This record gives sequence, C-alpha cells and structure tokens, in this order.
Amino acid sequence: MKILLKRKTIVKILLCVVWLGVIFYNGTRPGETSQRSSRALIEFAGGVMNISPATIEKVGGKFNDVNYYVRKNAHFFQYFIFSILLCSIVRQSKLQRSNKIWMLLFLLLLFPVIDEFIQKYIPSRTSNVLDIVIDFSGGVLGMLISGVRGHVIHLKKGKRTIGATHMASGIHK
Repeated sequence: MKILLKRKTIVKILLCVVWLGVIFYNGTRPGETSQRSSRALIEFAGGVMNISPATIEKVGGKFNDVNYYVRKNAHFFQYFIFSILLCSIVRQSKLQRSNKIWMLLFLLLLFPVIDEFIQKYIPSRTSNVLDIVIDFSGGVLGMLISGVRGHVIHLKKGKRTIGATHMASGIHK
C-alpha cells in the first residue's frame, strides 16, 4: 500500500512540475507568438460557434478586446489547474492544516511573481501586476474547490465507515 501511495505521489509531483513547465513556457514565448496563439484560439472557437471576427466587430466588440480577455482567462485557468495539482500533493503532507494553507498561498503567489519577472525580459512582453492578481485568483479558486472536494470526500468516507460499523454491529437506522 505504501509503495502504491508513493508512486501516486511521485506521479502527482511530476504532473505538477510538467504543468508549471507549461506555464513558464507560455510565459517565455515572445509577444508576437503568444498573440498569434490567442488569435488562433479565438478563430477556432469562433469557427466552432459559427462566429466570424467580422461578426464580433459588428456587435460592438473589437477582436483585440476579445483577444485580451482570452489571454487573461488563460492566466486564470493555468493557475487554477496548477493549484488543484499542488493541493493534491500538499494534502498528503503531515503538516498542520493552517501550515498547508499558508504554504499553498505562498506558492500560488510566488510562481506568478516569478513568471511575471521573467516575462519582463522576453521580447515584446511586459510584466503586469494585474496578471499576478489574476493568476493568484485562479490559484485560490482552485485551492477552494480542491478543499471543498476533499471535505466532501472525507464526509462521505466517514458516513460509509459509520454505516459499515452499524451494519457490522447489527444496528440499523
């Protein structure tokens, strides 16, 4: 059982490191490359929903405005996923609950700060405090959802254990 648990932990750590690599890779791409990717995503989504860039312009939105929101949502989503992966690792540690929370909050703020610091030195990229706030917000939401999920699972396991104990002892509700 311990070997299986260790393997699961190693896999979770690797997934977390790989995802962090994806985040930093995206953050180190030159601005033009990043813009093209966002534009391609918008065009793909528009194609799926049968909405052309011209239609977006007609309803009052600028294509660049949509691009801006897509990019900000990407920040949020990347750290949302990172947070869920990180929580699954930290949950297994023997730290007190409050220490786990503080450690997660620290890491969820540290990595966006590092990412934005690095972006400052990438051609046609800038460092933006708003991006740090968005990244951190995505991380905190992921942490909250992960915490609620963990609590619900814990409650369900408790009910199963209590139910099994009552069944074994012949006590039925």
